[in-house]
Amino acid sequence: MALVPFVCTYDEGMRTLTLSGDLDEVGAGRLRQQLAAAMVDRSGSLVLDLSAVGSLPSSAVGVIAAARADMRAHFNSLDLVATPGTVASAVLPRYGMSVHAADTRAADHA
Repeated sequence: MALVPFVCTYDEGMRTLTLSGDLDEVGAGRLRQQLAAAMVDRSGSLVLDLSAVGSLPSSAVGVIAAARADMRAHFNSLDLVATPGTVASAVLPRYGMSVHAADTRAADHA
C-alpha cells in the first residue's frame, strides 16, 4: 500500500498545526521542526489537529510527547484534537495523552 504524503500546515492566527497523510520517520522529523517553529514564541497554547493522519508510528508519538512536555514546562499546553474513530484518537490515549474530539461542525457547514 502506498503512503499518503505527509503534510503539515500552520494557521498562525488560530495557533493550530493541522496534519494529514501518513507520518513516517521523515515525517516525524518534519513534525518536530514544525512544532519547534510554532512553539518558538511560547505565547499560549497550541493545537495539533491529527484528524487526517493515516498512520502514527512510535517515532511520531515520541515527537508529540516531547512537544507536550516542553509546552508544559513553559506553562502552556499542546492540545491534541482528532475526529473520533481516527488513528490518532485510538493510538495517543494508549500513551497517556488526551485527545479532544475535533469540531467537525464548521466543516459540515462550509
